[in-house]
Amino acid sequence: MYKIFCLTSFLAVSSLMSAQKLTKENVTGFWKLKEAGFYENKKKVVKEFDNCRLMRNYAIREDGFAIYNYVEGSSGDCSPSEPRLSFWRIVENRIQFYADDKNILEEVEVTMNKDHTITFSSYIPERTKVDGDALAEKIANTVHYDILEKIY
Repeated sequence: MYKIFCLTSFLAVSSLMSAQKLTKENVTGFWKLKEAGFYENKKKVVKEFDNCRLMRNYAIREDGFAIYNYVEGSSGDCSPSEPRLSFWRIVENRIQFYADDKNILEEVEVTMNKDHTITFSSYIPERTKVDGDALAEKIANTVHYDILEKIY
């Protein structure tokens, strides 16, 4: 329980320290995946990606629409998924990708980085409890991140 409190406190303090005002102007554009991973025991774990998976991208448009392109596979055998079309909006330090007001498809905390990339981190407002399945509970509460670079 103490570890959970410490991790939550650490994430809250780090988000306050890197607090910036998100605006439509600084998040719109075509964003390509540069790095992805998750945090385990307060340490960043970078996932190994090849060129296929690094083709994942977000097109965040000024008109309120967003397109997410997800690509799996390995070099030479890329498998793009059906693009996900959604609406998007800024809520405090987060972006919500949604179908309608009741169906949020994805919600991410956004950090603007000094190198002009942005980081999307899992938004987990409350820990998920999974009775009898510690692994499922760990997975549900793991903070994942994507570092995206703006192409245009």
